[in-house]
Order: sequence, then C-alpha cells, then structure tokens
Amino acid sequence: MGPDDISPEVKQAGIAGLLGMMGMAVKIILTDEKLSIGKVCANLFAAMAVAVLSGFALEEYVHNKKMLWALNGLSGYMALHIIAWAESAVKARLSGELKKVEKAAGITKKPNGKRPAKKKR
Repeated sequence: MGPDDISPEVKQAGIAGLLGMMGMAVKIILTDEKLSIGKVCANLFAAMAVAVLSGFALEEYVHNKKMLWALNGLSGYMALHIIAWAESAVKARLSGELKKVEKAAGITKKPNGKRPAKKKR
C-alpha cells in the first residue's frame, strides 16, 4: 500500500482535519480560559469534524487549493460557533415542524395546572 492507493477524498479529509485542528489549537493557545485535557481533546475533535465537513462542502465552490486550506483552518478555529449555529438552526427547524404537526392534529398545549397567585394587599 503506497501513497497512490489512497483516494483523493481521504487525502482531502486528512488535510482538512489537520488544518482544522491547527486552527483550534491556535484558539486554545490564545485563550485565557483554563481547559481540562478532556475539553481540549473534545474541542480538537469537533474542529476536525467541522473542518472535514466544511472542506467537502466548499470543495465545489472554491477551486483554489490554498484558499480552501485557509477556509478549513478558519472553520476549525470557529468550530464551536459553527456547531452552536447548526444546533440552533436544527432546533428551530424541528420546533417549527413540530408546531405544524401539532396544529394539524389539533393538539394544544395545556397550562401547567397552577392557579395564578393572588395579589397580596
């Protein structure tokens, strides 16, 4: 097994993952926040995953390899923000779909069963 046996997609994913991890490593080094080893590893893994996925998504639009590598590093640096944005977008989408289904089914939310508090004089 030699370097020619590895598919270009795997090579691209490896490069993107390394660049994303380097971007997150820079962010970790520059922060004043104290991080445990587990948190550092989780951040590096998240940066690698985000950089790989964004690398595959951007490959169709960015034809300059150096620009693509720079964007992979940037996506690794911003990985936690990208994950938070994606999570909020999915949550909003799912809650919107759930509201549509509840409305179509005629399901209404019940109050929590508590009486309103009386005003004290």
